[in-house]
Amino acid sequence: MVSRFFNPWTVGVVLAAWLLASAGDDISYAKAKPKSRPPDLKILSVDTTPLPFVPNGTPLTLIIKIELPKIIPEEALLDVSTLITSTSRSSFRLLSSRQMLQTTGDSSELGSETGRRLEVVQTWNGTDHNDRIVVEGMYDYQVQAKLMVLNKSGAPLTRISAWKKRGIFEVKATARSD
Repeated sequence: MVSRFFNPWTVGVVLAAWLLASAGDDISYAKAKPKSRPPDLKILSVDTTPLPFVPNGTPLTLIIKIELPKIIPEEALLDVSTLITSTSRSSFRLLSSRQMLQTTGDSSELGSETGRRLEVVQTWNGTDHNDRIVVEGMYDYQVQAKLMVLNKSGAPLTRISAWKKRGIFEVKATARSD
């Protein structure tokens, strides 16, 4: 009778059940990823007009609202880039603007929050990377803002990158009359 409880098959089943039941108990091989802190440079919003966009009409205007960090280093440069792509990725256009920023010292000198906010306006005439008028359809945009400083040789180096903002808009061949 005793040999019945200790036969190899029974021992194997009990051992397998015990291993399955204890698997994952307080054992973690993956490192917990720390929560990332949002960057000090932020893209608050992107407004596009006119919608839907007609390439031969008024250019598409992107109004990009940006919040600057509390402390801006000397010789800081704000670079705002917008990549416009067709959904098939066969047509694209890169819009870019750079501007020098005034240096701010201590955050107590800043005054109000609105002094740290900035609007960047970019326009698109409806042409792709080959200067051809784009076809009708849905288009994606991706806006990225970077705060750059000049190195000793005068080349810009990225100091802070904002999280990208994405959106979509429609391109129509002709304006709709209502």
